[in-house]
Amino acid sequence: MRRLALLAATFALAAFAVGMIARAPAAQTARGTYEACRSGEDTISASSLPENVSLRRCPVGERVITDHGVGTVLPDPGQSIFVDATTTEGSQEFDVTHYTDGTVELNYVGDETAQSESGIGTAARGPGECSDIKFYQPKPKYKVYVVLRQYFNPRTTPNELSRKGAVSAIRRGTADIYNTRNNCGMGDRVPKGAGMSYEGSVKVRAQVGTGGGCTGNDQKSVVSFGTLPESALAVTCTVRQLQHGLDRTKWSDVMINKAHYRWTTRPRARSCKGKYDLESILAHERGHTFGLGHVSESSHGNLTMSDTSNGPCQSSERSLGRGDVLGLGHKY
Repeated sequence: MRRLALLAATFALAAFAVGMIARAPAAQTARGTYEACRSGEDTISASSLPENVSLRRCPVGERVITDHGVGTVLPDPGQSIFVDATTTEGSQEFDVTHYTDGTVELNYVGDETAQSESGIGTAARGPGECSDIKFYQPKPKYKVYVVLRQYFNPRTTPNELSRKGAVSAIRRGTADIYNTRNNCGMGDRVPKGAGMSYEGSVKVRAQVGTGGGCTGNDQKSVVSFGTLPESALAVTCTVRQLQHGLDRTKWSDVMINKAHYRWTTRPRARSCKGKYDLESILAHERGHTFGLGHVSESSHGNLTMSDTSNGPCQSSERSLGRGDVLGLGHKY
């Protein structure tokens, strides 16, 4: 009996030792890897990560990092991706910067729409467009350099628009920014040589998923219509190459939501019923392409870069306000 007891004890110790050895690698992985980054999940929540992330502790791979309805795949080393969603509750933005040393910086994590004090369609508030000097720059120490070719996928045009009308509105909305069109008598603040030329139609779509995330980089700046979350009017994904004191914009896609909203190129027509102005939304989204951020709708609602649209059947965002123009001047 004593020999049997000793033998049983020996087997128990051996089994315990094997169990410890088998569990050791898993324990190391658990200690080294952020909980949110463990394998098995298609997305990674930005709110579960620190502001500065080590890729050794977070193997992102091809997964999307998400933040309150927007998100993006990991940009290449030395690049950043800025994603903005103009929603009916305000605007949601998120920025992911991938440094060459293998670290990733997350900015604007959180629900910005929860901080908005006004919803879509409310009357614009604040100073007049030519007296309001407010502007916001996401990276104030960095200049932006934009020389891009813009394309449009005409096959995605919604039934309420003609393809010709959609192209004209997209081109005008983009030019509203790089020509700094305004009613305030202020000159062009974007230097010659910078801007976005229109290069015609393509069959590819803007690389924005139905969930509102940036899904890749085909190195083309494409505008297309498609399906987005119900609250989003449009989503813009902008990739920039990081340089000393200068962010060189590589591409910038815009996806416009035709699944939940109707669009027009004649917002002041008597027949306009609940349709949103295509040129106005392009002017706002291309403001992000050229380095501008949001200002509060409740205090600066007459500026193009306020965080909420003034609603359907109006065109007030087509014309830049003084703050919008000053912001462009500080970026170039």
